[in-house]
Amino acid sequence: MNRRNAIGSMVLGTAAVAAPLALAAEKGIDSINERWAAAKAFTMLVADAMPADSYDFKPKPEMRGFGDLMVHIGQANIFYLSRLSKTAVPDSLKAPKPIDKENAKKYLADTFDFCAKTLAAQTVADLDKSYAGRPNTPSLSGWDLVFNVFIHTSHHRGYADVYLREKGLTPPTYAV
Repeated sequence: MNRRNAIGSMVLGTAAVAAPLALAAEKGIDSINERWAAAKAFTMLVADAMPADSYDFKPKPEMRGFGDLMVHIGQANIFYLSRLSKTAVPDSLKAPKPIDKENAKKYLADTFDFCAKTLAAQTVADLDKSYAGRPNTPSLSGWDLVFNVFIHTSHHRGYADVYLREKGLTPPTYAV
């Protein structure tokens, strides 16, 4: 085999491996967008399960009130995914005052919607980039930011189940 044929074979072999990997990454982005929509729907069910007059409920004095917890989820959505955004975070996505059921749910839904638009605009190259971490922490890839926001949302949604159970309520069942 001459040198030209060997190089050609290597290029074709590399392309044969790279194409499925690129396709898998694109499918990963599609999956992220679908899962984000499901995360929003489920989180909104959890937020709705608490009666309005209990949005300030705390299972223990040192814990956040339920409404504060819902707003915290939204703030973290913005914290993680605004770094990937190609547009500025709207002023309307500042934490609401007062934190009652109506305001907390609207804010939470709005943060999920802003993040959904941000995620929909991502490419594999965007997610492969490095983004600044918190002060004194290493930078993170776009993939890391996406996975971190999912983990954070799930973590605090789990806390919300405890709040609901402490009030004698049955949390919504995850059905996605």
